[in-house]
Amino acid sequence: MSESGDYSGSVWSGHDFDSAYDRYDRHAGRSYADAKAKGTTVADLVPERLTTKSPSPLLVRCDITGSMQEAPKTMFAKLPLLAHEARTEYLGEHAELSFGAIGDATCDRYPMQLRPFAPLTPPPKKKTATPWEDPEIAKRLQELVIEGGGGGQQTESYELTALYDARLVEMPNALRPIWIGIGDEMPYPQVDRDEAQRLCRIRLDRALPTAEVFAELQRKFAVYFIQLPYNGQAGVRDGMTDDTRKIRKRWVELLGEDHVAMLNDPSRIVDVIFGILASETGRVDYFRNELEGRQDPNQVATVYKSLTTVHRSPSGSPKLLTDGKSVLHRPADGKRGPGLL
Repeated sequence: MSESGDYSGSVWSGHDFDSAYDRYDRHAGRSYADAKAKGTTVADLVPERLTTKSPSPLLVRCDITGSMQEAPKTMFAKLPLLAHEARTEYLGEHAELSFGAIGDATCDRYPMQLRPFAPLTPPPKKKTATPWEDPEIAKRLQELVIEGGGGGQQTESYELTALYDARLVEMPNALRPIWIGIGDEMPYPQVDRDEAQRLCRIRLDRALPTAEVFAELQRKFAVYFIQLPYNGQAGVRDGMTDDTRKIRKRWVELLGEDHVAMLNDPSRIVDVIFGILASETGRVDYFRNELEGRQDPNQVATVYKSLTTVHRSPSGSPKLLTDGKSVLHRPADGKRGPGLL
């Protein structure tokens, strides 16, 4: 089935990708004005702590400045697919997801937004007359204020969100929590003490280098970054402009090349998330079969190119496509889910 089609023929019959996208697009366009009118503050959007009892929590933190506004719209449109695949194929029935938004603490009104964890509710077993979506997950994503600001200097405040998640997310039952950042810029060199106190409610005795922050985050999560071209430019050399290449170099320094996925097409965000989950759970073979079964060759090629480093073993060769048991979860019957968008 083509990416632009409906979910007809599956348990999501009636879920229209385009309609869902347009609905969130309308929300995004008015969310900032609505938040200002209500007097919403950044403190209202950053809980004192985030807590989950899930054994397999997933955190998705997305830059929402400038051209990056496309990513949350795409995720909203594909929530049934995202919830189903994460729950049934990669993370297990008790998986929970927390969305977050990243802006620029030097100039944005809402530079940091973190939403509580929500369960990945399964779809109905029978087709229904009305479109299905995971209501709690949809609510959490719609709570984000799409400010669209940013400073335009190749940096956003990723390091502040990383500090919060490293220190203020409580997951007592987590086996292998996964943190995925999405953006087109790099973090600032360090966490400012005043910003840490004001935005994260974390007291620091000194400015904290960003490398230390992400090292701390990596001790708690499997940390990945999905990088889109800077300013939406696909580039001219190796698919990257010099600016994009510079930004990628910084993320590779922080996380390692095998934890940075370069993606030129934001409409493939959800597929690359699946590729990361597959790598973490030993389900790369399932991921490839499912992807190739629902997308055209050009779409598949875009996703595979993005995941080249993620799906490469430390020796430099492709990871084995084993059908062995997932690290976190594998359906008891071993069957794959239905063909999806």
